[in-house]
Amino acid sequence: MESPIVTFNQLGHLLQEIRSQRGLTQRQLGQRAGFAQSAISALESNPGSAKLERIFQLLAALDLELVLRERKNHVGEHEW
Repeated sequence: MESPIVTFNQLGHLLQEIRSQRGLTQRQLGQRAGFAQSAISALESNPGSAKLERIFQLLAALDLELVLRERKNHVGEHEW
């Protein structure tokens, strides 16, 4: 699976979708990542306010990695 993300909102929605696809509740994912359920909820609804370290911890708990690459279709100025 590969999902390009260019905005924080896309990241939150994708994290929620992946968690759901894997049959995990926010509480279960929080236990894997070492966070409270409320922190998972906050990351899914507003990832722009999260520290990058927390996002990486969540990615690790979901067995995901971050890959940086040039955009295929330049969308203009930053969208965030």
